[in-house]
Amino acid sequence: MNVGLSAWIIQDGNYGDFESGRIYRFALEFYPEDLSPSVATPTPCLRSAAGAHYDAVGAIIRATDSNWVIDFGVPTFQNSRPPKWAKQGLSVQGRIYIGIDPFFYFEGLKDKPGMPDLFREWRVRRILLETTPWTTSIDTHGRSIISRAPVAPTFKEVSKTDAWHDDKGNGHYILECDLQEVG
Repeated sequence: MNVGLSAWIIQDGNYGDFESGRIYRFALEFYPEDLSPSVATPTPCLRSAAGAHYDAVGAIIRATDSNWVIDFGVPTFQNSRPPKWAKQGLSVQGRIYIGIDPFFYFEGLKDKPGMPDLFREWRVRRILLETTPWTTSIDTHGRSIISRAPVAPTFKEVSKTDAWHDDKGNGHYILECDLQEVG
């Protein structure tokens, strides 16, 4: 499984730098890019699209006013108000991004009544540092906006993250992980 990781998550002290070949325990957060209810009730799955982006099918296993959890074959959460249509038991499908829990789950959500245990152990098989070029644009208020160029993403393999120095402290990584046995 490919899991996204932004350097700021490490810089904030939520995790140390990651190294290939080691096992880490963390929850996964999803970010919907184009997620909608599914008419059918298919088997949950994640099909890699690019980097940590997936074409996903899953079932909502928790929906509250402030967060929701979807099982895509591995349970993931989002720490924001779900869409009005999101109800427990509903199947969903669409494009998502999956990243490491920045801190929302381990600092508080895990203790909420009814919140499932989302922690899993993952062996980091390989680490990819994004090398897609940066581009600068100006917003409607005249401010500079720096973002990745609208081209196919590129990556280079690194043996460990260096959140303070990789890409001048703006690193984005893909951790290629293997789920360790649950239970």
